[in-house]
Amino acid sequence: IGATIRRETSGPLPVDFTAAVMAEIDAEPAYQLKTDRGLLQRVNASVAAAANGRWLQPVAQGAIAAGVALMAVFGVQQYQQQPEDMLSPQPLLQTQPIAGFATPVSLSQTTVSDRFAEQEQQAMLEQQKRLQALLNAHRQQVRVMEQAQQANHKAEANTGPEQNEQQ
Repeated sequence: IGATIRRETSGPLPVDFTAAVMAEIDAEPAYQLKTDRGLLQRVNASVAAAANGRWLQPVAQGAIAAGVALMAVFGVQQYQQQPEDMLSPQPLLQTQPIAGFATPVSLSQTTVSDRFAEQEQQAMLEQQKRLQALLNAHRQQVRVMEQAQQANHKAEANTGPEQNEQQ
């Protein structure tokens, strides 16, 4: 079968291939598991003794009771804390260093606003350029509109008397 999967067969399979495989399987010896009745009886007896054991139930109940008592003691201790402890402010900043000695901190002259000043300037210049372009476009549109209105007035002035004469 492996040779067939790897395509290493020398030729086509014979017609009675299945019969040959069945004959080989029949020729194999049959293995049977021998059961040891003594071992089986001992295992069954120990399982039954554990299930019916009189010691298991009281021990389990005692363990549950001990767990509940432990939780009750810890709960009572938590709720009986002194109110002063709860009201005292916790430090927001640890003033003592962890390593045991203080380390000097250098003063930096650059601030956050200094770091971004150049970027803000660039943004301001770009905004001014865009605003200037919008103003130029608006002025151009105003000029075009004025020229169109003047052309309309001239056209009306030229066609006005002729239309009156025709009517």
